[in-house]
Amino acid sequence: MNKWWLIILLVVGLSVPATVEAATVDQQFEQQQPDAEDQPVKSAVSSVGTAIKLILSMVVVIGGFLVLVRWLNARTQGVKTAQHLTHLGGVPLGKDRSVQLVKLGEQVYVLGVGDSIQLLDRVDAEAMDEAVHDAPALNTSNTSAFLDTFKQQLAQIEEVRKKR
Repeated sequence: MNKWWLIILLVVGLSVPATVEAATVDQQFEQQQPDAEDQPVKSAVSSVGTAIKLILSMVVVIGGFLVLVRWLNARTQGVKTAQHLTHLGGVPLGKDRSVQLVKLGEQVYVLGVGDSIQLLDRVDAEAMDEAVHDAPALNTSNTSAFLDTFKQQLAQIEEVRKKR
């Protein structure tokens, strides 16, 4: 519905004739003489007409810009959703250095990111999912008391987040 109003305003704005009065220096000088008081002044009428044309022009230009932006957004939306690349997360290792997990199709890639990007490992997505589900929640035989307490606190925080 909004598109039709913009099109109608565009057609009306373009169909209104724009009049430009060209005058020579002599004609302008004669109009400024004191004996020209008997001629009616059209400045108020032309000012209102100019203001209306200005407002209509601005509406047409801004409306056309908005329609163009929405159209471009709709055309590029399909490109964004067609990508099969998913960023799973990353861990910073230092200044400008990190390890990133990227899923592409059925493969999960472990990438080292620094001055350059290097492939560190390649894992099947199914094998990674199974490893995550099969991993024990807490392995207390080889860990310190601090690590056990830390893992318990993380588990409690995750439960609180899931409840929200």
